[in-house]
Formats: sequence, structure tokens, C-alpha cells
Amino acid sequence: MKLKPFMLAFLLAWFVLPVSATEGLQDVGMTHEITRLLLQLGLIILVAKASGSLAKRIKLPALLGELAAGFVLGPYALGRLPIPGFADGLVPLAAGAFPISLQLYGFAAVGAVIHVLVVGLESDIGLFSRTRQRGFALALGSSLLSLLVGVLVPVLFFRFPLLDRRVFFFAALSVSTSLGVQARILHAQQRMGSPEGAAIVSGSLMQDGFAIVFLAIAMALGSIELGNDAGNGIWSTALPVAVLALAILAGGGALSFFAAPRLAVIFRKKASPNLFAVLVVGIALALSAMFEAFGVAAIIGAYMIGISFSRTDIGDVLAEKSQSLSEFFVPVLYVVMGMLVDWRVLFRPDILLPGIAFAILSGFAKIVGSGLPALLTGFTGWGALRVGLGTVPRGEVALIIASVGLALGDFSLELFQVMVVMIVFSVVAGAPALALSLRYGGNGTKGRWGKVETETTSLELPNQELSDLITDGLLRVAEDDGFFVHRLELAETVYRLRRDEVFLTIHRAASKIEIVSDPQDTGIAKTLLYEVIVHVRDRVARITELTVPSELRRDVAAGSGRSALDLSIYIMESCAIVPLIASSKAEAIGELVASLERAGRINDHERVLKDVLERERTVSTGMEKGIAIPHARTEGVNGMAVAVGLSPEGVDFQALDGQPARLIFLIASSPDDRGPHLQLLAAIAKRLRDDPRRQAALAAANPGQLVKAILA
Repeated sequence: MKLKPFMLAFLLAWFVLPVSATEGLQDVGMTHEITRLLLQLGLIILVAKASGSLAKRIKLPALLGELAAGFVLGPYALGRLPIPGFADGLVPLAAGAFPISLQLYGFAAVGAVIHVLVVGLESDIGLFSRTRQRGFALALGSSLLSLLVGVLVPVLFFRFPLLDRRVFFFAALSVSTSLGVQARILHAQQRMGSPEGAAIVSGSLMQDGFAIVFLAIAMALGSIELGNDAGNGIWSTALPVAVLALAILAGGGALSFFAAPRLAVIFRKKASPNLFAVLVVGIALALSAMFEAFGVAAIIGAYMIGISFSRTDIGDVLAEKSQSLSEFFVPVLYVVMGMLVDWRVLFRPDILLPGIAFAILSGFAKIVGSGLPALLTGFTGWGALRVGLGTVPRGEVALIIASVGLALGDFSLELFQVMVVMIVFSVVAGAPALALSLRYGGNGTKGRWGKVETETTSLELPNQELSDLITDGLLRVAEDDGFFVHRLELAETVYRLRRDEVFLTIHRAASKIEIVSDPQDTGIAKTLLYEVIVHVRDRVARITELTVPSELRRDVAAGSGRSALDLSIYIMESCAIVPLIASSKAEAIGELVASLERAGRINDHERVLKDVLERERTVSTGMEKGIAIPHARTEGVNGMAVAVGLSPEGVDFQALDGQPARLIFLIASSPDDRGPHLQLLAAIAKRLRDDPRRQAALAAANPGQLVKAILA
């Protein structure tokens, strides 16, 4: 979408004027900082959406655009420039451990928790269960090789002692992955439920768990004086801390899996979907805080809550209701990550080169470490490559590890920047590589590995309208029977229905409906479809007995109401005919459809003609005073197309006043088009009620005069 100059000026004024108004608040510290935070968040959201959209246009993940936005807006770039009301800049360089304010970093942390919660809610726990052994093998192989790199780089390059706790930070960073980055790519490629997606996500969860163990050991080493007794110190002090972290991890997971189904029953009976979505987010934040307090990454707690509730029949509804929160917080997360990058490192080989080298070495170790076990456990070469690439990007956990090291004072700012370069480069290189590998190579597993046996119940239908009617009936009956319905907008419209252990998926196309289910639930699917067909047939039979009240038809013909629609967008000289030579309704409609075809406005002449005639047989579109507006929603056109013709003798359209139709408008709209179909009908009827305009149109001698008279 292109912005006109006056729109850009308006946006600039909208941003600058409120900022200028804050100059008088300089002495009110809290108010001033709240104003700064609100402006930061508003700017981050706007720029993140724009940069993410731009990245998608050039076939890159949106998160790369968001990272780049943070790079530009951060305290090392534009954020430090003085602006009215903020002499130190909108995003000044903060004093202390973080380059940005803790308030802004806190929003990013909440974004990580909410995003990973949604990822967990959208996960297929059944597929994870089937791949847990393979996932452990992949995680173990990837972790061991990346651990080796994480130890060798600080020892050989930075000359740290082997038992220096900074080595453990490097090891934890090398082992970690980015569940958030992977999930966004897998979700965008619609591969979250694939065997590769399950292996990547489950393996990454285990690797992040291993990374947290190393982080716990590194933090425990802070109170140990390393020397001759270093080994005993690690075993006596660090090991209990690691065991406590693992105990919290296991206990929190067990509690989540135990409580989620029971809470789901309570929520289902006592609360609306919006309310229990908010309650689940609150539970996720609370558990994440508990995990963080005991040295376990907060996002692990959020993922456990998400995957626990994904096993329940309200999982899809929770994912849908939580998505809006994710859409707000996730861009903040990745823009803030970008803000931590100092642009000056691009000119510092002693920081840039080690960071890139660390990312390349550990990334290669992860690809080999997880790829080889993948080949041995049923993946094809492409599948093994996808799994390996899926472990390369780092993100939330890695950033937490680096931030903890900086906050503890172990890392200089330069060493922290090396880690940030490693994290960013792993995303910049690894994310596009993963996205690209998912588009090519075909099936990633051998034989029927990872596939789920399903059965499909199909129903062929003659048109889109009946498909919509049957689908609406299926959803209504399912909801009345206690199913939760979740709509997915993929290549086609898909509905997921869940109740207890029953899981149905409805695929709706223009002339076909399919219900995919587990073989043991096929009876439920067929019963549901049968009952809806019987119900619809009964209702349709009753509708045929209904006649359109003449008063209602007359009011429509009168064209009352708004007429502000710009008809020049739709009525064109190339689709106007003067004169129409047809002597019957069908011939007139055929001439107008042919004019649309000649003008290149439709893609299926026969389909448009058939649908318009079928609509005309239902109720005639003849109005009054010589006007007729035959129309239809049809798959034979993309968007909206309008033709108009002038018949000197008139054509019988069974008009309300009995007069033949001389001005005939034909409107064809795609069922998926959101154009103003009904508004256009009303606008034409109202416009031609004007006697001088109608008389000028009836006197037209050629298409140009006809269109000019109508639009005058």
C-alpha cells in the first residue's frame, strides 16, 4: 500500500505534535518516562508491522524485518537522537546491564512468554508423543556437538580457563535454540504438525532444557573459588542447583499436565472462551515467573502450559483467542532484540568476526549433530536437513543467557556484543535457510513414518451457496452438541472441531465439503453430515413456499438509502452496449455477459451466464420505470464486474409496474470478494430513480453517452 504525501505529513504531525507537548513534563520524572514508554511501544508496533511486511515481500521471515527495525530504532542508532520533549532521544542508551530500559525489556519478556504459550497451544501433542524417542536422539546429538563448540571457542579463542563460568555461559548459548523463531517459520509454512515440525519443536524444547542446566551451573559457579578443589566445588555446589532446576522443570510439567484437563472442564462450564483465554494467559505468566525464580527460563513454563492445554478440547479456542495478544507482543520482542545490537560492531573485526565464526561453527555442529540421528530414525535427506536447520536459529533463551552474564558482571559489553552478533547472525542465516528447505524436497520421512491414519467423509455440492449453507449447519449443530470450533484461514477455509477426545476437521471448498477424522470417529462425522443435510433439505423446502412481499420488492426498486458509492469505479464504456439487440431476458443477459468477456472482466463465460440466469429464475430483478438489474455471486469472475445495456424496444423482465426493461445492468461478483455488491445494487436503483438522469440515459446514442448520463 502506497502512502500519499499528505498522509505521510499527517502521520509525521501526529507523532511530532504529541511529543512536543511533553516538553513541559521534563520535571515530572514518572510521567515523562511513561510517556516515553507509550511512544516507544506505539512506534515499535507501527514500524515492526511495516518492516515485517516488507521482509515478506522479499521472501524473508517477518522476524528479520522486525530485527532490522530494532537495529534502526535502537539506542545505538536513531533512538539516541534528540527529539522535541526528549533531549536524550526516544530510546536512549540505558545505564546498567541492558542498553535499553528495563521497562521496555520487560514488555519483550512478556512477548516471549505469550508467543511461546500460543506455540504450545497450537502444538500436536499426539505427534510429539509418537516422536519423543526420535526427538531425544536428535536433541542429544545436536547438544553434544554444539556443546563441544561452545567449550572450545571461549577456551581457544578467548583463552578462558576450562572451568571459568564464562565457558559455561558460552556452552549454554551454543546448545540453546529459538522455539519462537522456529515456531513462526513452521507456522507460516503450515508445517507445525508435520514430522519435521514435531521433531524440531520437541528437540528444541529438550535442548533449551539442557542449556538451562548449563546456565544453572554457571550461576552456581559464582560462589566457588576455582583452584585445586574446583572439581569438588562443582560437584558439591553446582550439581544441587542443576538438580533443583530439573526438579522444578519436571514438577511444573507434571503439575501442568495434571491440572490442564481439570481446569478445562471448569472453564468450559463456568466461563466464556474470552474469559478462560485470559485466565490461561494469567496462569502461564504465573508459572513462568515461578520457573524464572528457580533458575529455569520463563518461556519453558509458558510452553508447558500451552502444550498441556493443547491436549484439551478447548486448546484450539484458546489459541485463537490468545492470538491477538501474540500479534501485539511478539513484534515488541524481536524489535527489542534488534535494539541490543550496536551498529559500531560492524566495523569492529574483533567483535564481528568471533560472533559470526561462533554462529557458523555451532550451527554446523547442530546440523550434523541432529541430522545424522534424523537419517537413522526414518527421515529422508531433506527431512534430516530441515531438522538440522531448525535447531540453528537462537533467540529468547540465548538472549536471556547473554543478558544474565552481562547482568552478573562477568561479561564486558564487548563480549556481550559478540554473543548478540552470534544470536542475530544465527537468525539471519538460519531462519531463511529453514524456510527455504521447507518449500522444497517433498516428503521428509520414509514410508508412512509420522503419518496419522484418517478417514475422509465427502459431500459434492452444486454451488458455493449450498456449500456455505451446509457448512454453517455443520458448525451450528456441532456447537450445539458441545464441540468447540476453531477457524483456520489457510489455502482454503478449515474448521477444527473438538470435544473431549473427538477431533474433526472440516475442509470447505466451492463445491465440496470434507470431514477428516480418526477412523473410530467416522460414524460421528457421517451422522453429523447426515443430520445437517436432512435439516437443510427441510428448511429449503419450507423456503420455496415463501413468496417475496411485493412491498419489499417495491422498496428495493425505489432505491432508498445511501447513494454515495462512486459508480465510475464499476461502470465503464468498454462494458456498455448501445443498442441491445436482444428480444428476451436470457438473450439480454447473454449479450451483457459477452461484453464482460470481451473486456476481459470475467474468466468463465458459461459459469457467469449460468449463475445469473439461475438467480433470475428465483426472483426476477425487473424494477420499475424501465430498469432491471440482473446479478449473481459467481465463481466465474474475480472481483466485481458490471455491464450496462440500452434496449430501444425493451425486454420483458416481469417488472413491478409491468413495463419492459430498457436500461439493463448486469452485476457479477466473486463469492470471496468483499466488494460492495449490495451497496452497488442499491446505488444503481437510487441513481436511476432521478427522472432527468434516467431520460438522458434512455436518449443515449452510443456507449459513451450512456455511461456519461448514468454517472452525471
